[in-house]
Amino acid sequence: MYSRLYEKIIVFSMVIQALGELPKDMVLKRNGKIFLFGEDRPQPLFSVDAALFFSGADAGAKELLKRSGRPFIDFSDGTFTPDLLYTEYLDYLKSLPHTNYQPIDCNFYDNFEAAIVQRRTVDLVYLAANGSPISATTRLKDLKTHRIEEFVQLASGEWLRLDRIVSVGGVEAGSSCRF
Repeated sequence: MYSRLYEKIIVFSMVIQALGELPKDMVLKRNGKIFLFGEDRPQPLFSVDAALFFSGADAGAKELLKRSGRPFIDFSDGTFTPDLLYTEYLDYLKSLPHTNYQPIDCNFYDNFEAAIVQRRTVDLVYLAANGSPISATTRLKDLKTHRIEEFVQLASGEWLRLDRIVSVGGVEAGSSCRF
């Protein structure tokens, strides 16, 4: 029983988001460890482990994935070789760090929890993919931790990484928590 549980823990699965016009000879296959999704099936940022960019990729989505620290390979110059996808390319992606997430101040986190429990509308300022601030007035629905990254869900269903948020309810983010 213990060895079976251990085997399940060490099996690495990877969710890859492909953006842009996929090559005609590229096969999107899903096996027990690799899940590859095209632009027609966008995945929430917290579930994406890596990205592949092809010509015609949405610039905003591409920038967001880059800024999130997700490993990526940019094939927009047409250098993609389908035979290497499930060997060299995936091995390369697995070897890269998967995030540049900076933990937020623990007291700042409390503001998200309070807003969710109290079901109140908050003014939110967060950074867009290009680094410019965006202001929104919204309710917060849920918090989620995936691997080491923390996310908040907006009333629209969109998930934002907490280290991208500048202020919530007029309270500005503080220094990062360090353990």
